[in-house]
Amino acid sequence: MRILFIYAPWVQIYGRYEPARRAHGFDPPLGLCALAAFMKVNGCEAKIIDMDAEGKNIGDIIQEINQYSPDVIGISATSPVFPMAKLTASKIKEKFNIPLVIGGVHVTVAPEEAMREGKSFDYGIIGEGEITLLELVEVLARGDSVNRVKGLIYRDGENVLRTEPRPYIQDLDSLPIPDRTLLDLDRYTFSIPKKGIGRITFMMTNRGCPFQCVFCSARTMWGTRVRWRSVEKVLEEIEHIVNELHIKYISFTDDTLTLKRSRMIEICNGILERNIRFNWEGMTRANTVDEELLKLMKKAGLVRLSFGIESGDPEILKKIKKGVTLEEVKRAYKIAYKLGIETRGSVMIGHPYETKRTVMKTLWFIRNLKECMQAYVNITTPFPGTELYEMVLRGDGGTRLLTKDLSQYRRYGNPVMEVNDLTKEDLTRLQRLGFIMFFLTFRRIIYNLKRAGILAGVRNVAGFIKSIWR
Repeated sequence: MRILFIYAPWVQIYGRYEPARRAHGFDPPLGLCALAAFMKVNGCEAKIIDMDAEGKNIGDIIQEINQYSPDVIGISATSPVFPMAKLTASKIKEKFNIPLVIGGVHVTVAPEEAMREGKSFDYGIIGEGEITLLELVEVLARGDSVNRVKGLIYRDGENVLRTEPRPYIQDLDSLPIPDRTLLDLDRYTFSIPKKGIGRITFMMTNRGCPFQCVFCSARTMWGTRVRWRSVEKVLEEIEHIVNELHIKYISFTDDTLTLKRSRMIEICNGILERNIRFNWEGMTRANTVDEELLKLMKKAGLVRLSFGIESGDPEILKKIKKGVTLEEVKRAYKIAYKLGIETRGSVMIGHPYETKRTVMKTLWFIRNLKECMQAYVNITTPFPGTELYEMVLRGDGGTRLLTKDLSQYRRYGNPVMEVNDLTKEDLTRLQRLGFIMFFLTFRRIIYNLKRAGILAGVRNVAGFIKSIWR
């Protein structure tokens, strides 16, 4: 069986801030690389089209399908990307009678809604896709009924039916290394601290999240119990990326990279013992790091670390169940700065219970967080599958949902809810103000111009200026 995977356009979800996002570079579709690798080791052929990175439109997709003649087409989508995935599927369905499969976060958190709105999709994969997709493809090849394939939602005439849930994959070591060779790797670049612009790839070492942040759907997608890849397999994949693909920068996409301190230490020691020369970054929580750990991580190649700050108001942090204090946040940034590790932070404005006063506390908090050199100011968005979404439907904390149209669900420049004295216009204005307050300080201007060389600095600053003043 021949499978075509399509990574639908996603950069447009940044709205007016799209130039800044494009300057940052494209994100390689790690999930599709993982699925493709699993299908290939089980006897299938696979191809990936990344529409944004390759600059392809629907006409190009039609030509690709004519040339490749796939037996199955798979499209992956988060909630904000789902409208573009749905449009892409509808255009394909007009030309071809090929089974269309939707996978990813959105169909997992809202399966019936996804199939109801995405009428061109024949099948939807709920949760982890590897085994479900393989079984579906095998059943389709035999011409049998799909009703025994676990983790599936599908059409039966006018009806939409769901099969039995599929358990999470417990042995992540049983999965092959994602096949990144199916991508044009030169299209994925990043401004690397002190290195200039270089190729980048993503990598994941675990699945699952034990935390309860109301705004996140990771628990719905991956489960609440963390499943770990072995250190040996992690190091094996790093060596493959660095030595065989010649990519010298890896961004780890684990929700909390330092969740298990002893394991992080083991990985870092393994990198040093094997003399793997590369740089890397990751995301984590401020209360899971200490100086000794970060010192070892830097020695093993860490150059940038991102922390989720979310709010500068202690009461709002409690309301959203972040589980981190502002003192822990300040401490983490001070340690990283002391060790020369570049730091990034992210906040959201417009949480339930927020007011203009609490938003300004957040904006002043990140402005005064002098050890943080890069920050994202997001507008809180109630994505389906999150506790936040249910809170907003009930109107908790003074929230008012403005639309359920997912094409409007963008964290940048387009609020889909209001809260207390914060109108849609207020949130849009405060987001722009937040970026200006944070980045337009002398030390951050100089740092971000110089951090990765003049070419990267000019590219990133130009994207920022276009976004702020367009």
